[in-house]
Amino acid sequence: MMQPAGDNTSDQPILVDGRRLGVSRFGRIGGWPLVWCHGGLSSSLDGKLLDIAGKRYEADIIAIDRPGIGCSDLRSMSTVAEWAATVELLADQLHLDEFAVAGWSAGGPYALACAAAMPERVRAAATLAGMAPLENFRQLGELGFLADVLLIPAARWSPQSSTALLWLGKWLLRWVPDRYLGWEIRRTAGSRDAAALDQKTLPCLIAAVRNATVGGVRGTTEDYRRFGKASWGFDLGHVSQPVTIWQGEHDTLLPMSHARRLASALPNGTLEVVPSAGHYLPVVIADAVLDGLAPTTSGRHHD
Repeated sequence: MMQPAGDNTSDQPILVDGRRLGVSRFGRIGGWPLVWCHGGLSSSLDGKLLDIAGKRYEADIIAIDRPGIGCSDLRSMSTVAEWAATVELLADQLHLDEFAVAGWSAGGPYALACAAAMPERVRAAATLAGMAPLENFRQLGELGFLADVLLIPAARWSPQSSTALLWLGKWLLRWVPDRYLGWEIRRTAGSRDAAALDQKTLPCLIAAVRNATVGGVRGTTEDYRRFGKASWGFDLGHVSQPVTIWQGEHDTLLPMSHARRLASALPNGTLEVVPSAGHYLPVVIADAVLDGLAPTTSGRHHD
């Protein structure tokens, strides 16, 4: 049961096609809809980073846990492209005629999959520090997050190894204090996002990370296997909608080369480089992202 307009929900399961789907809603529930695709090693709770901007721009942020992550039941899904079918079923259930999509980091591929599969329903898309397909080992080596470098090949070729690594990581997280996780997040940020990681945003990110494996690690293993493939199961050239590709100038975790490859592959892609920012773009540009995605008929916020 979804809460009425004006109230936020935490990660709650909704039955979709007979399975539980973890859904978190932020911003102004009942406003214009934006489907949010969470980052890798994260969960729908990172959609809360858009909450304040969502209220300001009257956006209903609908953040969804992918299979086996957060409150979502595990289900078989071989490619990133298959995620669009689940999003479409949820959109039907919520009576969304059209909506925008956005994805952060490893959520970017899933947002683009929705745009490719539903050209008449998804009107615009955005990626924030979004991944491009990993076509060779050189591109894998460009990634700056050690967990990604280890887990992507492990998930593709040895799921048991990936699962073991994630179980170890989950066990270690139980004993790692929030202050250390906050330090590690700040350490890998650019100067602009580091400054914006405060007592509200840091706990949100930490909660999203901890929530990712609350029901086990298999969902995260499968997530890595899907987005780490050379093919996501759809052609980027078939994404006809306008897509804004937001990229931090100083992102060391997912480098500028990914943004450039997305911009060259997407027919209506526009690259927007965020000065002095790193990987944690939702804490820096939430207003700009929502301003760009808002339907013109809704009336945009003006300071």
